[in-house]
Amino acid sequence: MDKIKYQIPNDAKYFSTVRLTLSGILNLLNRNIEEIEDLKMAVTESLNIAQNCTDLDYIDLVFEIEEEKNIKIFVSEIEKDKLDSSENLFLAKTIIESLVDECYFDGNKLILSKKL
Repeated sequence: MDKIKYQIPNDAKYFSTVRLTLSGILNLLNRNIEEIEDLKMAVTESLNIAQNCTDLDYIDLVFEIEEEKNIKIFVSEIEKDKLDSSENLFLAKTIIESLVDECYFDGNKLILSKKL
């Protein structure tokens, strides 16, 4: 399993660097453009959730690639007590769930999983 750790400032202007990194990873795995775009959108929505649900100055991400057959993306530093049932959060989670195989919270992490 390959693991890539990434930390960005908690500022939306850095989200594009995560999208670019993810594109590069998926390109190395010979994924098609539709898969790449779907995962980029899912990651962007998860970053929006993280940005709104933490007081920290950074967001941690981990990309785990399992034998080029599965990718898991961990978005950390989400404070569960800041998660609310707002329509924006519901919409973001609905978008993510439509683009990945699994999407769930574990502790302070939002985990996305997609079979490749």
